[in-house]
Amino acid sequence: MGIVRQLVQRSTTERRLLGFVFLATMSVVILSGAVEIVRADVPNILQIENISQDSMGRIRIQIRHLNPSGSHYVDVIEVDVEGQVKSFPGPSTQYNNPFTVELELGQIQGKPKVKARAHCTTHGWGSWSDEIQVPEFSQIHTAVLVVLAVTLLVTRRRPRIQR
Repeated sequence: MGIVRQLVQRSTTERRLLGFVFLATMSVVILSGAVEIVRADVPNILQIENISQDSMGRIRIQIRHLNPSGSHYVDVIEVDVEGQVKSFPGPSTQYNNPFTVELELGQIQGKPKVKARAHCTTHGWGSWSDEIQVPEFSQIHTAVLVVLAVTLLVTRRRPRIQR
């Protein structure tokens, strides 16, 4: 009789444990659909564009940073020019998302690679952007070069008039 009683008690305990595990699992499954995961919104460099003129380095950066409450903002932008990091203050107006910033890099020699990242006062640093080469030929320089080349070809192919 003692063995039967022990088996009945064990099966009752196991059923209670199984019931508890089942309820816990269902609770987690149900709550996982209702709970929204909160992630830090670090600033993200969407685009970095060369707008240099001659040897004066200048870039335009487009930054995405959600700031619905206005309590945090991009306070620092770092630009890495071939390993030399320069810091710039964040823009005073960041109402648009994304927003654009133009930065003067100063005299540039050669064609260094440039990348950028931004810092949020609450969420910290975003990741570095892709690298671009500065100064590279701008569209205006390329257009002027093409026009000069075509003009040279056209003038060389004209038959010369003999007198």
